[in-house]
Amino acid sequence: MILTESFLRREDVSSHFRMDGGEVLHENQAMARQRSDRYDLFISHSYLDKPLIYTLVHLFNNAGYAVYVDWIEDPQLDRSHVTSTTAEAVKMRVQQSRGLAYIATGNTAKSKWCPWELGLGDGLLGKSCILPILEEESSVYQGLEYLGIYPYLTYHAGYSSGRSDFWVEYPQSNQYESLYQWLNH
Repeated sequence: MILTESFLRREDVSSHFRMDGGEVLHENQAMARQRSDRYDLFISHSYLDKPLIYTLVHLFNNAGYAVYVDWIEDPQLDRSHVTSTTAEAVKMRVQQSRGLAYIATGNTAKSKWCPWELGLGDGLLGKSCILPILEEESSVYQGLEYLGIYPYLTYHAGYSSGRSDFWVEYPQSNQYESLYQWLNH
């Protein structure tokens, strides 16, 4: 399913998955340590989507992925005073990741940093994808034109199996693979 804001905010999802910042930080850092301080995904997003990102990080962690989120992993980066040092720190974190997920929301479309991070991930890693979070439920995602060259992520909650995971979908060819497979080839 394509994630929606209402799904990430839904009481049964948020009460099960949402934690405070300290818990998310601890959980995600433990995941990264298991992978020798490397991340499975760099999460490119708008800071305005912070409430959604908490739940999203936990969904990734619950599925077995360590993700990088700047304000969780590097709180010393000052958003009010961005410098070339900030850009170098972001570049280093992209290089420490196996892939990049561009969180596509209305807020991301207004960001100066997110398109740069997407291009950086594409150029350095060759593994960038779009993770749309829609305002309303839909089976189809149509984002900005240039985003159409990337595969996109969907989430499948394991209600019956108990195992939830993310899937990389290629809309042009109607093919898909698990995020794990995508990251490992």
